[in-house]
Amino acid sequence: MTVSEQRADARWSEDLPRPGGTLRLHGPAPVHRLDPSASHQAPADQVVRLFARQLFGYVPAPDLRDWRAIAPAPDLATDVPSTYNTGMGARHTNYVVHLRRGVFWDTAPAREVTAHDVVRGLKRLANPLTRPAALPYFTSTIRGMARYCEDYAAAIRRDDPTAEELAAFQNSHDIPGVLVLDDESLVIELMRPAIDFAAIMALPCASPAPVEYDAFVPGSPELHRNLRSNGPYRPVRLVPGRELRLEPNPAWRQESDPLRRRHLDAIEITVGDAEPEHVAARIASGAADLPWGVRVAEPHDAEPGDPGDGLGLSLDPYLVFNVESPTAGGALADVRVRRALSFAIDKAAIADLYRRSGSGALVRIAGSVVPPGNDAHQELDLYATPGSRGDAAKCRALLDEAGHGSGLALTAVHLDTGLDAAVARSYAADLEKAGVTVRLVALDHDARDALLGDPRRAAAGEWDLAAASWSPDWYPANGRVFLQPMFQSGDSRNAANRGRYRRPEVDRLIERALATIEEPARSTAAWNQAERTVLEDAAVVPVLFQRPAVPGLRGPRVRGAVPMPAFGHAYDLAGVWLDPPDDPPGTPAG
Repeated sequence: MTVSEQRADARWSEDLPRPGGTLRLHGPAPVHRLDPSASHQAPADQVVRLFARQLFGYVPAPDLRDWRAIAPAPDLATDVPSTYNTGMGARHTNYVVHLRRGVFWDTAPAREVTAHDVVRGLKRLANPLTRPAALPYFTSTIRGMARYCEDYAAAIRRDDPTAEELAAFQNSHDIPGVLVLDDESLVIELMRPAIDFAAIMALPCASPAPVEYDAFVPGSPELHRNLRSNGPYRPVRLVPGRELRLEPNPAWRQESDPLRRRHLDAIEITVGDAEPEHVAARIASGAADLPWGVRVAEPHDAEPGDPGDGLGLSLDPYLVFNVESPTAGGALADVRVRRALSFAIDKAAIADLYRRSGSGALVRIAGSVVPPGNDAHQELDLYATPGSRGDAAKCRALLDEAGHGSGLALTAVHLDTGLDAAVARSYAADLEKAGVTVRLVALDHDARDALLGDPRRAAAGEWDLAAASWSPDWYPANGRVFLQPMFQSGDSRNAANRGRYRRPEVDRLIERALATIEEPARSTAAWNQAERTVLEDAAVVPVLFQRPAVPGLRGPRVRGAVPMPAFGHAYDLAGVWLDPPDDPPGTPAG
């Protein structure tokens, strides 16, 4: 444990939080992706937690080995339903949820959150414009949710529907398995038992939505200027691409929120200086307190040790093939071509890039999709090469067998940050050694995600190859969190299945795993077979497994910074306080 960590932990246990001050975060990630219905994974979830609450959530636990850090706890709900508190039926498919009283929206006047808001939030997940990557969890669990999504997409065929059109569908169609009993109670019926149901409903995208959201297109700038809060803070200023400011929500009450605190006058996020060393320099100078959207470790001489929580790693990065691309006569639709390319990648070189980046993450070479520490992980590497350095000769030979011995030209897209560009140059050089020409296209976050999230642009061949990452959405009982969102067939925009991979056998194995979720041995066997099939098809190239830096870098006045596993080990901003609360004299302007 570092000296600064010991000091911070001591203050957490011995000192009372001091109120006041502005917490300042700085980094490269967008600050205008805060519509809860579209939010999924860091860093946006770290902020959504401050103004959008869910039925269930997580307790910030200073000790990462504390089971409470990963066990869903009541948030808006008074209890996590179970057979013991009569909230769950004997068949484990009916959940009765009672809402906590005294939780208000920051409307004028303040209005209490109701069961109707919970239902509206679930309906908004299905809108065809901003469906979150987590949507498959809901469609495969809640009775009638899949059909509701299909009907919604069929009813809204325009690319630019109005808010009135979207609201009209939502307000005239119900999800069969979601029933309102009264303002304070609802029933959620499942298709089958799901021991991970509370974890699914704890995702930020499952947040209730106030009726005011009916007036805005999901994800639009207008919505982001009119976000409503039922948490301790609320957005008060948003400059897309530049700045976000949150201030205390006057409608929030500590006694009705068991999972969050509030100590600050404001939280400000500014966008810029993407590289870890630049962010670290700003924190060292006092111009910022915490990183935003980039991993930065505390100073260390060697790779940080495992924090001891025993939780699963992330798949970060992996390469995804656009199997629908028409490039070179649809070459990437040929499994022989994808297998050939899988042998070319020098994974060790990419690992070295990450180790030198300053992120401080634990890095391991990946051969499988499901990382260690997650349910259904298996040691598997179908495309191993000596020293994980890649094998250009084998790639070239296999391409020749597939009819592409004269060469192949592909387009690879990547984020316009230093590390992402370096990774792209690395794997492009590997492929070029095997006779594959790679055109690299650098895009900012918005442009990259808009491209990869649009199935029509995939089918048009606007890209062939991209690096992506995926982190576990919850622990434990998380067998589904990689294979289902990443590889289940579907056409939704923004799906985690970026390459539009389809294999009926994999879909059947996913269904079998979900149907036997209460029988761990059978469920794990189905997940393992699904993963092996995906890898035999070379749908993706696993490159690295990672665990975020713990502890992450924080400025000297930051206290009470508790990493939360459910948010990729990002700090719980609701619990942070500052000592001193005022900026030190001479602090550079943010």
